[in-house]
Amino acid sequence: MARTAVTRARVAAVTCCDREERTPVMTKVGLRANSAGEPILLLASESAIAQRIASRPLVTVSVAAAPSFATLALTGAAQPGWKVGKSGSIACRVILRSLQFTGPTPAPVSLAQYQAAEPDPLWREAPLVLGHLEHEHMAELVSCVQAHGIHQAQWVLPRGLDRFGLELAVLTPDGAATVRLSFPDGPVTSLDEIPASLRAVLTCRCRASRPDPGKNVGT
Repeated sequence: MARTAVTRARVAAVTCCDREERTPVMTKVGLRANSAGEPILLLASESAIAQRIASRPLVTVSVAAAPSFATLALTGAAQPGWKVGKSGSIACRVILRSLQFTGPTPAPVSLAQYQAAEPDPLWREAPLVLGHLEHEHMAELVSCVQAHGIHQAQWVLPRGLDRFGLELAVLTPDGAATVRLSFPDGPVTSLDEIPASLRAVLTCRCRASRPDPGKNVGT
């Protein structure tokens, strides 16, 4: 989950405090991850955060996390940056020291396990598939959840997709609950490994096949 969150993120909130313990600088920056999962911060070369990082301080990089948590906070030592082409920006690598998911129940992440892990194989497809399910297949999701025993389900929001299955938020008259629907033969390494009946819903193009009401269909 942590490797996927960092790999997927394109923006991060960065908190930086230099060795003189001045007031921390907090800002949002562009983000990429290298092959080892280390954050690469993309900074304007003349920005306050770039000037602080030049002294190699500790920084905390926060990115959006899985629905079960608020953010993933990564703390490490910022390294001197290098120029990014002719854009006037610099890229700074963060050598990680610790990681933790934040939220009502914080969860630390083993650095060794993080470094040995890989991003979830479905991380690229997940946002598009989840949005498609929410807007085009709500009725099917409700029926599916009801068939799995939550007979009073009224509304379902797809919150996560990974190699193990789907995570859904389910609303009933008694409140909300989180439901996990596992893939029958999971974990999978691609959508092609999901059973055909389920894959047809996850990958269909029903929205693209519908006529645009704003256009003349024919004359």
